[in-house]
Amino acid sequence: NGIAVGMATNIPPHNLSEIVEAAIMLVNNPATQLPEILKVVKGPDFPTYGIIHGKAGIYEAYRTGRGRFMMRAKAGIETFNKDRQAIVVTEIPYQVSKKRLIERMAQLVNDKVIDDISDVRDESDRDGMRIVVELKRNAEPQIVLNQLFKHTSMQEGFSMIFLAVVNGQPKEMGLIAAIQHFIDHRVEVVRRRSAFLLGKARDRELILEGYLKALDHLDNVIVIVRASANRAEARENLVAYFAGKKITINTTGRAPKADPEKPFTAVQADAILELQLHRLTRLSIDEITKELTQVRENIAEFEAILGSEKKLRAVIVRELEEVKKLYGDERRTVIEDEAAEIHLEDLIADEQVAVTVSHSGYMKRTTISTYRNQRRGGTGRMGMKTRDEDFVEHLFIASTHAYILIFTNNGRVYWLKVYEIPDVGAAGKGKHVGNLVGLQPGETVRTMLAVRNLEEEGKYIFFATRNGLVKKTELKDFCHVRSNGINAINIEAGDELVAARLTDGQQIIFLASHEGMAVRFDENGVRPMGRAAYGVWGIDLQKDDYVVGMATTIKPEAAVESKAKKSADPTSEVVDVGKKGSLILSVTENGYGKRTPADEYRLISRGGKGVINIKTTARNGKVVAISQVAEDSEVMLISQYGKIIRIESKTIRESGRSAQGVRLLNIEPGDRVAAAVVIPPEDDPIGGNGNSGLIQ
Repeated sequence: NGIAVGMATNIPPHNLSEIVEAAIMLVNNPATQLPEILKVVKGPDFPTYGIIHGKAGIYEAYRTGRGRFMMRAKAGIETFNKDRQAIVVTEIPYQVSKKRLIERMAQLVNDKVIDDISDVRDESDRDGMRIVVELKRNAEPQIVLNQLFKHTSMQEGFSMIFLAVVNGQPKEMGLIAAIQHFIDHRVEVVRRRSAFLLGKARDRELILEGYLKALDHLDNVIVIVRASANRAEARENLVAYFAGKKITINTTGRAPKADPEKPFTAVQADAILELQLHRLTRLSIDEITKELTQVRENIAEFEAILGSEKKLRAVIVRELEEVKKLYGDERRTVIEDEAAEIHLEDLIADEQVAVTVSHSGYMKRTTISTYRNQRRGGTGRMGMKTRDEDFVEHLFIASTHAYILIFTNNGRVYWLKVYEIPDVGAAGKGKHVGNLVGLQPGETVRTMLAVRNLEEEGKYIFFATRNGLVKKTELKDFCHVRSNGINAINIEAGDELVAARLTDGQQIIFLASHEGMAVRFDENGVRPMGRAAYGVWGIDLQKDDYVVGMATTIKPEAAVESKAKKSADPTSEVVDVGKKGSLILSVTENGYGKRTPADEYRLISRGGKGVINIKTTARNGKVVAISQVAEDSEVMLISQYGKIIRIESKTIRESGRSAQGVRLLNIEPGDRVAAAVVIPPEDDPIGGNGNSGLIQ
């Protein structure tokens, strides 16, 4: 992991077989390029198995000497007790402590960072690792798994630094350079070893040749040795005898023939003097002859290696292959491409959900199918358990893959993905918005928008405030929202944001007040403004009246074009107005409502007093919600006591502006409607035009 101060190196373990194959490729062809090497060397290979995500960082490290990749534990999902699931971890990243990993999981549960874990236990044995993470009922295993990846060492980054000391100097290098330095080292080792063994073989050849000469003149050698006074004299006499010189000792038979190229040496004489008698047998003589032949073959081989670079490299290849045969094994760590990396959004079903926010700020999402369709005037069902002082205040329909832009009463905006909102049952409480986004003190959620692409051109967000101000800002101005939010609209003292809608810049704006008044004007009458602007007047309100909501509809002349766009593109955010034109749904606090054709409200300039929208009689109460509604959509209402009803919009009678409407929800004494929302058809992926029917 390091060499010295200021010299950090971090080279992960690799598979021996792969590195040997790469080295052999470079020995045989030093010009081999990195792409060819990467066909053999897949990447690091850890003894603890695990999974490596991303080849780009590995390639960069092999090319430049520095790179980074992610290590992940191997985990699966198992079912037990029929309706319970568990995450089972069988492999962990390199250098991760199993004990500390389990302790970290337990800490996350205790700190309520991960709420859906019921138990963590270690079932590892001699057969291998097995960490079991039991989940609570109805928990989403893939979400919990990704939370574990995010908050524990089940996912760790590894920064590769190929730094080594080369010729006394620290040097960063890529994979090919590193292997080439190893090959250069092996060349030097084999060359030195061959030279050393050549010298030893030549020394042995000299000894064996001396033995054979002695055995060829054995009788005279014995006479010389016996006649010599001591070892030194015997050595001198033997050297002189085999050199053909005359000595004082009488010998018999033919004299040895001197070889000027290979003179008899004192070393050979010493070897003869140390020769044991049993070596004088015929068998021993044959062994000496055989050994001499082998030694001479070795000498020839060593000389060939030292004399030929090709033969020297062949030795290196042969020895590498022997190492691979003896110690090579299969790869343990799996390497996946970037495209195979798991992203949280890919693990979440793309479906419509109901997002609710209580008066106290608790937020949750629930599958739309949880709320069965009922007939108009039904008693509804419980949608959220709330305390006496709390009630459901906002309801919103969106796709799990959409962004949620959360607008607060003081004009700030935050965003998060819908799937990041806790998924709980219909009666679940959810999680406080402050734990999901960084709300400021005193902030409350006013409205939310569902958006697929925050950078889409030609899209706007249209704002309306309680006091009747309106403003239009381009959607792309909100694509870089910070964790602590940004200003969406400047709000004056005594005012607050009521609604925000996503438009294409060509909509008809409909504003409704608490006292039952409404104004309808062209969006083009409001020019685009920056986020810091306050806005312009949209409606002239009477004393003590205030805006309760805003709807957007398509211009009548654009209806045919809109319908064509909707048919051609099922993900279009343009609302189909149908043959009858746009309908405005109005809901009162006592559970009454009606649908009114938008063209019954005359089109005027912004800033007017408007016309009657719905009668606010004692039976109806004041207006609490308005929304544009399609014939094939559904409507969901929720009361302050948490009662929810879902009805088909076509069952709500079409009435004129001055009508009181029909009963939509049977309200108990003391209760009142808190919110209403239009549920788009199933083929609409983000909730119609991305707008909610949320009203304060």
